[in-house]
Amino acid sequence: MKNINGCQIRYREAGNGPLLFLVHGIAGFLEEWEPAMKVLSEKYHVIALDLPGHGLSGKPDIEYTIDNLACCLRSFIQSFTSEKIYLAGHSLGGSICLNFILRWPEIVERLVIINSVFERIPLYIRLASFSFIPHLIKKGPFFIVRLMSKRSFHKKNRITPEFEHFSYIYISTPGNLKAMFSIIRSNISLQGISKRLLDKFREGLKQINIPVLILFSEKDRIVPKSNSYQLNRLIGTSKIIEFKNCGHELQYEDYEQFCREVQVFLS
Repeated sequence: MKNINGCQIRYREAGNGPLLFLVHGIAGFLEEWEPAMKVLSEKYHVIALDLPGHGLSGKPDIEYTIDNLACCLRSFIQSFTSEKIYLAGHSLGGSICLNFILRWPEIVERLVIINSVFERIPLYIRLASFSFIPHLIKKGPFFIVRLMSKRSFHKKNRITPEFEHFSYIYISTPGNLKAMFSIIRSNISLQGISKRLLDKFREGLKQINIPVLILFSEKDRIVPKSNSYQLNRLIGTSKIIEFKNCGHELQYEDYEQFCREVQVFLS
């Protein structure tokens, strides 16, 4: 654990070499990166964290905006180094990382974003901005975990008991559900991602001048792949790669190809 601005942040690190930070998305947890960490730590000093309000990190009473989460990420990174780092983010974690480099471009040398949230968001996630939804989930967290696991993976044999165990434990951890819906309400409306965020991204992304690797899944049932194509059009320094027969949890479901692509990109 690290105390970051009064919030306990849980993290895991492995390996030696250039620093690579891994950032999960909504309702995520650092264990999502474990298979990839075992491979990437052979060449890099890899650090995965539980964002505030997730996993076993603290649950501060804050507005869980992408801006605030990016600020926390910056403080966390600065507690390790003042040098440039590599950064990777999955789903909403990709949006947090994009926000991060728009504000502090001097910190990141290369960025990897995976099935990143952008313009289009599925209706069932937008509906989660309604206040009654958390009460429904509290009544059946195991059912929700099984449902989301099935939607997040294309190859069902890659849904490990460990993944479902951690998903259930963390969604049941006091404070996590409240934080998750705070993130949704702070950044997403029934119409989609907030106009303020979209306008900020559309202008800022065109100014990015560091190499960006965009990875997306052919069979993603959580985040539409049109988001990745749109990001690729806006970021002139980006390269885009599609993972065939893979679902939303790309870095877990197909960690072998994920690690190969990341190692080539960072080398």
